[in-house]
Amino acid sequence: MKKLIVLAGLSAVSLLATAGWAQAQSGGKAKKPAAGHHYTLAATKDTVQWGWLDPNEKPKLTMDSGDTVSIETWYHSLDEIKPDLPMEKIVELRKANSPGGPHSLTGPIYINGAEPGDTLEIRILRIVPKAYGQNFNLPGKDFPTVGILASEFPDAFLRYYKLDLKTMQTEFKPGIVIDLKPFPGVIATAPDPDEPKERAGPPIKDARGRTSSLRPWKNGSNMDLNELQAGSTVYLPVFVKGALLWTGDSHCRQGNGEVNLEALECAFQEIELQPILHKGMKTEWPWAETKANWVFTGFDEDLNAAAKIAVENTVNWLASQQIVPMSRYEAYALTSLVGDCRVTEVVDIRKGVHCMIPKSVFVKPAAAKPATQPKKSG
Repeated sequence: MKKLIVLAGLSAVSLLATAGWAQAQSGGKAKKPAAGHHYTLAATKDTVQWGWLDPNEKPKLTMDSGDTVSIETWYHSLDEIKPDLPMEKIVELRKANSPGGPHSLTGPIYINGAEPGDTLEIRILRIVPKAYGQNFNLPGKDFPTVGILASEFPDAFLRYYKLDLKTMQTEFKPGIVIDLKPFPGVIATAPDPDEPKERAGPPIKDARGRTSSLRPWKNGSNMDLNELQAGSTVYLPVFVKGALLWTGDSHCRQGNGEVNLEALECAFQEIELQPILHKGMKTEWPWAETKANWVFTGFDEDLNAAAKIAVENTVNWLASQQIVPMSRYEAYALTSLVGDCRVTEVVDIRKGVHCMIPKSVFVKPAAAKPATQPKKSG
């Protein structure tokens, strides 16, 4: 019986990939999937945690697979970051919660039926930002390792931005206008109990067993993956009963690398998510789908190691999908020919790389057969 459950889950992966391929070929817009109940989770002092993912945190909402939820998020440091807040206060807040992250995280949400070894598919249906955002670099003289050029920028630079939600733009300065592309910097399930000990930076866990939100890892967390905009889907492994879903560190625009430390950091009036539970479908590392691409991630303190993990995950998936069957050698070659591997971020202690495979190269789907998730690297 266990084998049949696993095979059913694995078949679902191939069907999801085929559906994504068909959507890309048709040029159609993503349709909001049928849902059960719809919930709202407001950001309050009870529902938001500052910089820690705690598997012992009491769930703020319980929902079924297929239900939808509109989540409000706060600005950093429990909504303390406001326009005109001076840099001195931001530095104080940054130090006050170390080694936790600066992120305000709404959750956790308990998903009925989720158990360790399952996969949680999270469809990002809608994102509505709040009215402003900010970007700064911390002073390199006080934070010499925060930001890729910290030593070259001993002083802080801080700017707040008014967001035009009608045009979805903001003015960087007169003569430069930036399009808004909001996405969650942090989207996470409960931490991996086997997450390795830190090799750099402050401790990952505190005395209470909470996990800092500073780093990305297999449960997602601080991925800063700018492809996770409305209409995209991310797949995360489940490590604890109920999965436990958080989101925060809301971004309204970010370049790959996030080099000075921050994106255009903002908050969301609403991010509407639809979690879909896949029983027996094991996922090792986060991966995602957009209208145009399949996206595979890798995280490590060493950027080369992160790239290797992302490429291995891409090759493993290509070699196991059944849209157009291929050997592992062919998968490696195709990744080199069309894969777009980008530096996700370099400022979260664990660096990130994501590789994108364009759906457009698959012009003739084969019959769907069981496929596997990206296999464990190393």
